[in-house]
Amino acid sequence: MRLRGSATSDPAAGDGAPTEPRVRRPWFLISAALLLAVLVVVLWAKWAETRGEAQRLRAELRQVYQEAETLRMQSAQAQQRLGVLEKELRTLRARDDKDGPAKGGGAGNGKAAKPARRS
Repeated sequence: MRLRGSATSDPAAGDGAPTEPRVRRPWFLISAALLLAVLVVVLWAKWAETRGEAQRLRAELRQVYQEAETLRMQSAQAQQRLGVLEKELRTLRARDDKDGPAKGGGAGNGKAAKPARRS
């Protein structure tokens, strides 16, 4: 049995001369396949690294959105509380204004001056 591409003579022929020329290996194809394999390994490694980074960034973004929502909620609660406090302050001022002159008010009644309104 003869291997493909061997340059040895056929023992059945008996003349000792090679029956066909030696077949060259396709070195370009072999090197291209090896290069492709290396490229696949490098790209796979980079893809895995990028995928991990993307997952980390998604988790960080989710956390940022949760913190923003918490701050938004705290701000809304503070605004609501501020509205309630301002309403109470207006009610107290109106009651002071109403009760002040009836108690013999005037400038010398001992009450402190009203604080300036914040803006």
